[in-house]
Amino acid sequence: MSRIFASLLGLALLSSAILAHAQEAMLAPPNNHYFTGKGSWGQPFADQWGLQRIGFDDSPNSAWRLIKANAQPVVVGVIDTGLDWNHQNIDPDNIWTNPGENADNNLDNDHNGYVGDVIGWNFVDRNNKPWDFDGHGTLVAGIIAGSWKDASGMAGVNPFAKLMILKAINNFGHTRTSYIAEALIYAANNGARVVNLSVGGKEKINALEQAALDYAYAKGVVIVVAAGNDAADISQYGIASSDKVLTVAASGLDDQRANFSNWGKIAVTAPGVDILSLRARRTDVMLSFASSKYTAGQAYVGDDKRHYRASGTSFAAPFVTGLASLMIANDPSLTNKQVMNIIKSTARDVGTPGVDQYTGYGIIDAVAALKAPKDYYLLAGISNVEVVKKGGAQAVRVHGTADANALKSARLEVGAGEAPTTWKAAGAVQRSAGPDTVLGDIPASAFQGAPLWQIRVVVTHDSGATREARFRLSLN
Repeated sequence: MSRIFASLLGLALLSSAILAHAQEAMLAPPNNHYFTGKGSWGQPFADQWGLQRIGFDDSPNSAWRLIKANAQPVVVGVIDTGLDWNHQNIDPDNIWTNPGENADNNLDNDHNGYVGDVIGWNFVDRNNKPWDFDGHGTLVAGIIAGSWKDASGMAGVNPFAKLMILKAINNFGHTRTSYIAEALIYAANNGARVVNLSVGGKEKINALEQAALDYAYAKGVVIVVAAGNDAADISQYGIASSDKVLTVAASGLDDQRANFSNWGKIAVTAPGVDILSLRARRTDVMLSFASSKYTAGQAYVGDDKRHYRASGTSFAAPFVTGLASLMIANDPSLTNKQVMNIIKSTARDVGTPGVDQYTGYGIIDAVAALKAPKDYYLLAGISNVEVVKKGGAQAVRVHGTADANALKSARLEVGAGEAPTTWKAAGAVQRSAGPDTVLGDIPASAFQGAPLWQIRVVVTHDSGATREARFRLSLN
């Protein structure tokens, strides 16, 4: 008996030691000056408020404490204006290096068609020097992977990121479809697991962009796209309108959609107002698109002017990119579809109740995303409705999404007015991965008594979590 007891005791002690080691081996939050600072440009809120708002803070419940200290490096393609790779707040360890290329012999050592592409490629000037003369790309890169080692600087989301620098936007903020498409394909072919695209426009997606997008998605890349800053509907425009990307809107300190943020097919939202990041040398990004009220140098932060603050969906998207890449660093077996589903399904609802065209599924929640099982998803959406004949009577046919990895129920409801206080059942919903599948038909008689109605689909997970989406129906 004593021998058995001793063995059991030994196993218990070993288990305790393993558990203690596992707890000690989780990632501790950074201690960078701006991460812990407040008021560096006279503002009443934290310098890196955006990080803290999505769960990356210095508390015992910080999202970083869910990350293994030995998490795996993840290659992140940044398709933008390049990078100031000499910035003190960018660690060379956070820059991807092409293992098959030699920078010194002027040869295409890995035979991929790009000579000397050691850290990426300049698709604008067709060379291996993707230097940032505009500043936009360096701002984006800093949010994703600002070095934790620079105690006087700011902290990026993912200390394990390896930035692949893909300059596809020129020094004046302009680009071509061919540059973006080629950069996407390059990223997919060279091991990028996540790509950040803080660029867009109001042109419909063309065949070349679609082919590149399809290719990168099929290769397992998570593609994160900024919604844009024109306060316009982009549901029919560009890569941002695709179901194969995470299109990101911007929110302000009040957690509501920023008034400049585009809307339409939004997946999620992230902080995008007064976001601190890195200033590339000799650049002042706001001069190129700010109003005439902007004074040169006004956005510089710090006595050394190495840091910069800016607003825009361009600076909301990299928070999502950072989170996606950190999820993969923690669990490299995650697929792009799993990552995208988890980020949407765990976002914190804001604005109009439910999934909507302004904030998507809501503001990303890093803690919830990192805690979620890898197969978790809970999705809801109404894409459109149409009037149909059914059994000799009219009905409203609802198209959309109602799906979960463990679906408990899904139902349609209707409520009168702009903001209904009561809802009435309008039928069960068939499971739908959407967005164009028929969810169900609602008899026209259900809409009697008011000129304006809200239709909503409510999807419930076995865990008890719910998601809803609404559609505004005017009978006029």
